Amino acid sequence: MGNVFDNPSFFSKYMELRSDYNYNDYLEHPAMESLLPPLKGRSVLDLGCGYGAYAMSFMRKGSSSYLGIDSSSHMIEKARTENAGAGISYRVLDLKSLDTLSTVFDVAYSSLVFHYIEDFDALLRNIYAILSDDGVLLFSQMHPLLTASYGYSGYFEGDYFAFSSYQEEGRREGRWFKEKVVSYHRRLSSIMNSLSDSGFIVDRVLEPIPREEDIREFSQLERDLVRPTFLCIRAIKKKSK
Repeated sequence: MGNVFDNPSFFSKYMELRSDYNYNDYLEHPAMESLLPPLKGRSVLDLGCGYGAYAMSFMRKGSSSYLGIDSSSHMIEKARTENAGAGISYRVLDLKSLDTLSTVFDVAYSSLVFHYIEDFDALLRNIYAILSDDGVLLFSQMHPLLTASYGYSGYFEGDYFAFSSYQEEGRREGRWFKEKVVSYHRRLSSIMNSLSDSGFIVDRVLEPIPREEDIREFSQLERDLVRPTFLCIRAIKKKSK
């Protein structure tokens, strides 16, 4: 199956969505920013980089190099056009093929991608293998309370207070911009245990809560006072013995 972002209609609608201030900007991005480790002199691998929205920001923070990978050729083309610069490179690569990378990185970053990955344990093993000792994995995903539901119908559609099937892990199918999107639900305990089993130490966990002033600007955020939309985790690779 091809990447849904290579569907021109879907890609266009997604970019239109991202052009407006949205849930990511109010909640996910600030939380991830607060968890970023010092980047000065450190190499960054952006897993599922999309159009490279954070590439230049990481370089301004002192990163020695940035590699963004994404399985969507449309996304990588846009990244190379709009977010290029010294020390920044991009590559069309599926996350299942991380074992083809020969470079070691100091920081692995991923924004809202991991809930689309079927084999989470294999992904973590591959990330661990290409991180330096004491390297940092920082990722966000849709919160397990949301990925649990079989009624999922899109990030900004449907009943976000719906809750079902939390204990039953596995594949979920939903609709986003009328396109079928497949994601995978894992319990919070499974996510934490997989990180530990892969050799990571969980350093910090955030379930972002909206600020009152942001709710006044974007009323939909009030839902996140009841249940979280995002889960953000920073983990450290244990030193090799």
